[in-house]
Amino acid sequence: MPFVCQVLDPQTRLATSPTMRFAMWVGRVVIFVGLNVWIVSAYCRAMVGKLEPLEFRPEEFVIRPLMVFTAVVSVLLYPLLLHQRTRLNRGLLLYLGFVLISALYGLHLWNQFPDGSAWAVPLAVVGGHLYGAPVFLMVLLANLLLGRMLFPMPNDEVK
Repeated sequence: MPFVCQVLDPQTRLATSPTMRFAMWVGRVVIFVGLNVWIVSAYCRAMVGKLEPLEFRPEEFVIRPLMVFTAVVSVLLYPLLLHQRTRLNRGLLLYLGFVLISALYGLHLWNQFPDGSAWAVPLAVVGGHLYGAPVFLMVLLANLLLGRMLFPMPNDEVK
């Protein structure tokens, strides 16, 4: 385990070859996506039975789709976050990712129910803000705390 931490830590200067730099980038992506999916999943599972939307078949209609949407958006968002130098810009991009996940969930609901309408999308975005604000803040906090490891500055790595 210490070697993995050393490889992912830009201060150790182990990234001497392009292959190693690519492996470090993939490792950071996996950590970023895994962390975000884990936080969303843990929050949803903790809220089962406490929040009304999580009463009816939470695994099928809420937890699995949100985990998939979180993983896809996280993978697409990571390269954009990597180029942001300020925490504020990263926070804004994470918020846009949160809104995108909510909108994708609305599209999913619209597709799942035969009598669904396009109103499922804005409703899911509003519901995401009502019920998902704590999980967004947890993801934001985790990414800000791990920012140095997940989003190293260009001069932190050996060229």
